Amino acid sequence: MIRFLLNNDAIALDVTRADVTVLQWLREHQLKTGTKEGCGSGDCGACTVMITDADGSRALNGCILFLPQINGKHITTVEGIASHDGTLHPVQQAMVDHHGSQCGYCTPGFVVSMATAHLNGASDHDVQLAGNLCRCTGYAPIIRAAKATQDRPVPEHLLFLAKRIPALQTPETSPSRQIVQPSSTDALATWYAANPDATLIAGATDVGLWVTKQFRDLGAVAFLNHCTDLRGITETETEIRIGAMTTISELEKVVAGYHPSFATMLRRYGSVQVRNAATLGGNIANGSPIGDGPPALIALNTSLHLRKGDVRRTIALEDFFIAYGKQDRSAGEFVE
Repeated sequence: MIRFLLNNDAIALDVTRADVTVLQWLREHQLKTGTKEGCGSGDCGACTVMITDADGSRALNGCILFLPQINGKHITTVEGIASHDGTLHPVQQAMVDHHGSQCGYCTPGFVVSMATAHLNGASDHDVQLAGNLCRCTGYAPIIRAAKATQDRPVPEHLLFLAKRIPALQTPETSPSRQIVQPSSTDALATWYAANPDATLIAGATDVGLWVTKQFRDLGAVAFLNHCTDLRGITETETEIRIGAMTTISELEKVVAGYHPSFATMLRRYGSVQVRNAATLGGNIANGSPIGDGPPALIALNTSLHLRKGDVRRTIALEDFFIAYGKQDRSAGEFVE
């Protein structure tokens, strides 16, 4: 059972399939059809939703976001951007005033991205909207709309989203369960050792495409977004220690103070929506030949920490990649 809020309404779901995306559930089961499917791969932004938890609000791609990933969070769709009395959000009104919409298909995603940036006080509009594609209006009127609202107050109904998050429901993490959401690396290690062929899902920016494009059966799945001890960055005088569940957005902020060129590279990594979801651990563990993180990290002499059950080992990151598409990681072992 997972619990979350949808536009302030409490939702409780018994999740029996790991491969149901938030976009699919919204459109087919909640009839929230404002959220669109364009590319189905996290590129176009038509499916953008706002996700809020104790860490704040961020824009994510609903098409490659699975339901267990919003457990204990608040999801705001385009239907929840306007006030309850129908008053338009400032970005919605500005899109009208500045003629920011033509065919309208991409508009809901733009509005949610703009409203999230507005809530967070982000005025780097070209960056914030880089994950939203418009093929007919063009970006100039949309950017003008974003600039026109950057100093407007945030509507009251969006100010306190994080204070209304429901109590987290953590599914039982027993070896027999096929869909689990462990709350610690110890629980993950125990379950993964018993299910070594399972799929581990961190941000799902890669695994999401396995479902939407390759129609793969994921089998047993562990969602890692509540493994709190896999998150975070620790800085000392001699090293930066990065948890596997640290997102690219989080890494960019910290690394900018040490290696500005690395931070600049990370800002070219997908879009805001992708960087808000994608994790460094997933980027490394999947071993994609086009993975952006490892080359820079190898140049920085990075060490990689892996765990299998109670056994941990540390290797040089460059030694993790054995051959094209092959990594030094055994069944049941994960990047920590």
